[in-house]
Amino acid sequence: MVRIFKHYIPFNLMLVGILEVSIFFAAVPFARFINIEDSNHFIDFFYTEFVYTLVVIFSMAAAGLYSRHLRDNFRGVIFRVLLVLTVVFFVMSFLFYLHPALFTFRKSFVYALIITGGALLITRTVLFLAIDQDYFKKNIIVYGAGKKASHMNELRRKSDTRNINIMGFVPIEGEEVVVSKDRHRNFPNGLLNYVLDNNISEIVVAIDDRRKNFPVDDVLECKVTGVEVIDISTFFERQTGRIKLHALHPSNLIFSDGFIQGGVDLFLKRCFDIITSFLLLLVTWPVMLITALAIMLESKFTGTIFYKQVRVGLYNKNFEVLKFRSMSMDAEKNGAQFAQAVDPRVTRVGDFIRKLRIDELPQLFNVLKGDMSFVGPRPERPEFVKELSKSIKYYEIRHYIKPGITGWAQICYPYGATEADTRNKLEYDLYYMKNYSIFLDIMILLQTMQVVVWRQGAR
Repeated sequence: MVRIFKHYIPFNLMLVGILEVSIFFAAVPFARFINIEDSNHFIDFFYTEFVYTLVVIFSMAAAGLYSRHLRDNFRGVIFRVLLVLTVVFFVMSFLFYLHPALFTFRKSFVYALIITGGALLITRTVLFLAIDQDYFKKNIIVYGAGKKASHMNELRRKSDTRNINIMGFVPIEGEEVVVSKDRHRNFPNGLLNYVLDNNISEIVVAIDDRRKNFPVDDVLECKVTGVEVIDISTFFERQTGRIKLHALHPSNLIFSDGFIQGGVDLFLKRCFDIITSFLLLLVTWPVMLITALAIMLESKFTGTIFYKQVRVGLYNKNFEVLKFRSMSMDAEKNGAQFAQAVDPRVTRVGDFIRKLRIDELPQLFNVLKGDMSFVGPRPERPEFVKELSKSIKYYEIRHYIKPGITGWAQICYPYGATEADTRNKLEYDLYYMKNYSIFLDIMILLQTMQVVVWRQGAR
């Protein structure tokens, strides 16, 4: 993993991303160079390369090809690549219609598309074949074999263990052993010799009580020779993109290098919110107009178009969130309740706009007003917050930043209506709060396109 602006990115995915962006940008001038009719013009059209690269990147993000949790087999990846090329063709063709000067010769565009497609097939084939090879992995040893260490077995997603190879667990004297004995490791010649002989590059400290029997001298000896030493909370944060509550201690939050919200960060985030929301309103106003008309027609002009609902915002202050009405007018006659997978309260129009997340678009006005941010934890209803704060530790922390239309939890975890789901989403929210940066907001914005296009988690 590589940490960029406090956000963990798989090294192989970052390397492929940099290579692909370079190829996208170079595809246009190279296409003009090999097209004799256009070869004298390619230097004068720098902005064409920029537009073309942006279109391809956004299409790749929408197809989920830059997601660390992509689970498709090779055939599925190739399908997504072909889908990207199709989208790029139609989007760029539309831009040519609006602005013909983007390409003086359409043949150059065809060449650029062929170059892009060929490069993507090659890079993605190499990535698919090499991603699980040992030379991309680092060997780690886990110090501890108790309850904390046993949670390592929760790393069930292939993407969570793709860049590591767990060599074994070291039982600690006086600690209750939970990890099976076949995974235990002992060091008759000392820890350092084992580390050197087995090319161990990282030690994960997962001792239930570090105040007892912590091998300070052995671990320090490894540390000064270049072996990385991290605690299990940091390990889970890096591998899963979430802060696991069962491995979390208040000191992890207090003494961490995150949760910094200075004046510059807040100013940049507010600028990002205003610019992004304003641009989306310019693009989506026809969709919003059609949606409003559809809701009116379905309700025979008797119901409301918008739905206002009280949510908990920054510093536990309530505000009214604005959404397109997707349920019947008497949907909550029996009180507040979570939306279900098959919810009879949802109208036909409501079902459609929920799947495409169109019902969320009016929240752009909440962002412009300042009640919400574009990216952040999803705001919850006061009735639910009151109960969840009692049963889930650290739940109140999520209210120390503005709620958002989309967020890290929304793109990493499907919609959930249970307390367990809420606890899992809180772990992603804490990761976002701890590692916030404008870079992470942009990453979430790009990956939100994948959630919308592939209709993940909509309810």
